[in-house]
Amino acid sequence: MKRVSWIAVGILMLFTTCLHAEEPWKIAKDSENIRVYTRPVPGSSSNEFKGIADIEAPLEVIIEVFKDIPSFPEWYGFCKEIKLLKQDAENHRIIYFVLETTGPVKDRDMVVDTRDTKDLQAGKALITMTAFTEDYVPRVSKYVRMTDMAGSANLSRVGPDKTNVIYTAKADPAGYIPSFISNMLQKEQPFLTLKGLREMVKKDVYWEKAGIARKD
Repeated sequence: MKRVSWIAVGILMLFTTCLHAEEPWKIAKDSENIRVYTRPVPGSSSNEFKGIADIEAPLEVIIEVFKDIPSFPEWYGFCKEIKLLKQDAENHRIIYFVLETTGPVKDRDMVVDTRDTKDLQAGKALITMTAFTEDYVPRVSKYVRMTDMAGSANLSRVGPDKTNVIYTAKADPAGYIPSFISNMLQKEQPFLTLKGLREMVKKDVYWEKAGIARKD
């Protein structure tokens, strides 16, 4: 009888583990050498997304673009407004971010804790973004505050002037969003971000800040 009980427990544990296993990534968009994948998030109606692309610029130049917070509306997908609230270290910033949606739903805002770590000798850098769960700044009625978001940009040196970027994020939109808008955001946001990043690294200012001379 005891053996039967332990077998039942084992089957139950295996079944529970399978339920909580991560879903496989599925391709959602493949265009201009940018690939976007999505997958369901257990317990959430929203998907996690991942964008992958090679950027024709050194790792150090891409880091400088990410550090230029005021530039985000120029290139970061659906960034309507951004403001640096606090910077207490070179690699730690707190920012206020407004995400532009479309159609009959309100734009979203959030306060994001960003941190970056880098090992230039190894050719690696990681930029993490996590939304504050509490109201770091007062809410405004024209936006819906998002408090559940986590993302990252994983940078890996491919060559002297090429960097692989893997950009991932998952978030709770904090309210109802029609599926067609949600699907559009999940596919287009990482695509536009990586496409925009490709354009930003062409600017001389980021090469100068990185201390790297551009090759003609």
